[in-house]
Amino acid sequence: MTDPTVPATPPTTDAAAPPVAPPSDGPQYEFNDAQNQVINDLAMAIVWVRLPLLVVALLQALVAVGLALRVGRDGAHIVGVLGHALSSVVCFMLANWLMRAASAFARVTTTTGRDISHLMTALRNLGAWFDLLAFFVKLYLLLLGLILAILCFGLLFGTFRESV
Repeated sequence: MTDPTVPATPPTTDAAAPPVAPPSDGPQYEFNDAQNQVINDLAMAIVWVRLPLLVVALLQALVAVGLALRVGRDGAHIVGVLGHALSSVVCFMLANWLMRAASAFARVTTTTGRDISHLMTALRNLGAWFDLLAFFVKLYLLLLGLILAILCFGLLFGTFRESV
């Protein structure tokens, strides 16, 4: 005997259910010419920003190599070598993410059928770029706050007064 309040549904099996395709496999929104122009302008601006970053990265690498050659004579240059080398690596990373984002934005405007997938790739690369940049801004603010705290401590307790 069946309960009349429960609707009768035929049994289903997982094998009979059609597989759900990932969103990128189906038809995607296609941007029009005006939207493509805005996206293409953004891609070109990103490429332009990437070029100075590459120049800075190369210059930082050259300074690091120059200082590394002096470490044998003056060991204090090791701090400069590490700082400039780290700066060079960070600039190369930022430039790489910008290039990947610009390429994905350019693919949005030059290909058909995958605009949303290319747009999401570009946004992920920009997100990684801003995550790294945000980390360094937070680190800078932390160091600035630490220096400010040390200065305030010194002023409050007379560390900077001339002893007589």
